[in-house]
Amino acid sequence: MNRTGEAAPRSRMPRAAVVPILVASVLVAASTVFAHDFWLIPDASWIAGDSTVRTSGRSGTRFPYGSAVQPARVADARIVGASSQMKITEMTVEGSSLRLAQKPATPGQYLIVVGLTPRTTRSTPAGFARFLRAEGGADEATRLERENAFAGRDSVVFHSASYAATIVQFGMGGPAAYSVNTGQPLQFIPLVDPTHVHVGDTFHVRIEGNGRPLANTGVYANGVLDSAATNTAAATVHLMTDAKGVVHIPLTRDGPWIIRAAYVSPKKGTPGEWDVARATYVFPVGAEH
Repeated sequence: MNRTGEAAPRSRMPRAAVVPILVASVLVAASTVFAHDFWLIPDASWIAGDSTVRTSGRSGTRFPYGSAVQPARVADARIVGASSQMKITEMTVEGSSLRLAQKPATPGQYLIVVGLTPRTTRSTPAGFARFLRAEGGADEATRLERENAFAGRDSVVFHSASYAATIVQFGMGGPAAYSVNTGQPLQFIPLVDPTHVHVGDTFHVRIEGNGRPLANTGVYANGVLDSAATNTAAATVHLMTDAKGVVHIPLTRDGPWIIRAAYVSPKKGTPGEWDVARATYVFPVGAEH
């Protein structure tokens, strides 16, 4: 399937909106909606050209709060520009965050991407489905059951890995990178610049698995919710991608937003084994125009 959708023109002036690591609200977990996700939040969405891009990585069920992921679990960490990329080697744990730091060579827009080492589990097909439903992959579990993917098998092996991405503007000007393919097994490719969206806008994004658009794939999206909210699950948008792998997410509040998806594919050359990719993408939403 060919990629579709033209990226919207990007303003040359970055929006200097700070995305705080700590915010005055929490997200209450609901097992079928809020899984044990891994995400990245930059200290700011715009970084001066003489500074270093610093990002926090966390794992948990209450975006943006969570616990630190240890550097030993990181299999891949890069900062990706429009035409170049660099490995991120400066990683430490500070309090409840994995801290990553890297200074790009030139101004421009950059993606920070991290992949964690896969974990291998042997289970029954029913146990695999329960895992998916508990960890944000309920739509994938339903798809596999509908396709009768485990026919004739009393056990399966699955390799589960988490991937995370976020976006920053480094310095003034430079090329955009929001539509760059980073090579992660499951990734979000925005069709509009995520550093220039506001409350009331619609965020258009294509979901790709192993390099191809994923049709009829479940996507969850939400901003940070008030701790006083009694029905946090109702404030989370649950959408299915269209035939071109695209979802259209209405942005209803400002601050950091997270979108999440899961994708299951047979492991190449190994019958009875499956790769489970779970991915997040964090971007800043500005106040109303």
